[in-house]
Amino acid sequence: MSPLVAVVGCGAWGRNHVRTFHELGALAGVVEVMPALREKIRADYPGVPVWSSLEQAFAHADGIVVATPAPSHAALAGRALLAGKGVLVEKPMTLDTRQAKELVGLAAGAGRPLMVGHLLMYQPAIRELKRLLETGAVGRVLRIHQERLNHGRVRNTENVLWSLAPHDVAVLCLLMGGAPRTVRASGAAFLQSGIHDDIHLEFAFRAGRSAHIHSAWYWPGKRRGLRVLGDQGMIAYNESDQSLTLHRKRLKGGDPPAGLAPVDEGSERIYEGQGDPLRLEDQHFLDCLASGAAPLSDGHSGVEVVRVLEEADAQLRQDLNPTAKETA
Repeated sequence: MSPLVAVVGCGAWGRNHVRTFHELGALAGVVEVMPALREKIRADYPGVPVWSSLEQAFAHADGIVVATPAPSHAALAGRALLAGKGVLVEKPMTLDTRQAKELVGLAAGAGRPLMVGHLLMYQPAIRELKRLLETGAVGRVLRIHQERLNHGRVRNTENVLWSLAPHDVAVLCLLMGGAPRTVRASGAAFLQSGIHDDIHLEFAFRAGRSAHIHSAWYWPGKRRGLRVLGDQGMIAYNESDQSLTLHRKRLKGGDPPAGLAPVDEGSERIYEGQGDPLRLEDQHFLDCLASGAAPLSDGHSGVEVVRVLEEADAQLRQDLNPTAKETA
């Protein structure tokens, strides 16, 4: 029998999981505490059970999707794992590393999959980019740049780091083959006091590699992409059309200054992705529930992302309170 899941939380993003699992024929029901949203789900999905508590879903579902506000992730995911259910928890997995590690321990004890909703890891173009880097398409990877900028939704319960950067940190760790050795964070809080609206993250990885992430929710245009700089070429990823462009640009070998002369042999689009990443992510969760296999974005990868975010957030908060920084 194919596994069934219950979606907990039907807000702006949770409703997308409801739609996708319903299309996949795997929606056991929905858990929602707000009466207006419960009525909306009943109207849109006649016959789909709608419950007001998580425990009501346990008797009907093999897996639980936690799509509630981030502060509730740890408690809800933990209750589901203790009940023997597989869990897909939206990003950020938790708001601190200790809670994230506790969820990993609960999943191991229950023998159930724990998956984190790092959606970009399921973009076909990102999977292809990972393959290209592993086959040496740009030689040795030197640096990665990522941007997630938009004139978009401004939140007052979390800063732009926790809102936008989890996806990009997860992809960065995937492409670099592990978590960074160090992170340095800087940014500005200019729309709301104490809540960063624009942040820059600088990472150092093994073997001298580095990376940079820029995230902002107050920007004149939408810019979402990634650039990989290698010693034999460069690849640009455009998230809007799921394309990869190979730039045959490098520096001549040898000693400076001749060895630093630029070489440009043109560029070409080498990949255009297709497929709904959320559908791919949700299907992967169903496959892991059925097989017991570890998800691509498993709890361990979630812990690393939370660790990076927690460290960066501490630096940002210190910058907002320089007195505390000086006396620390």
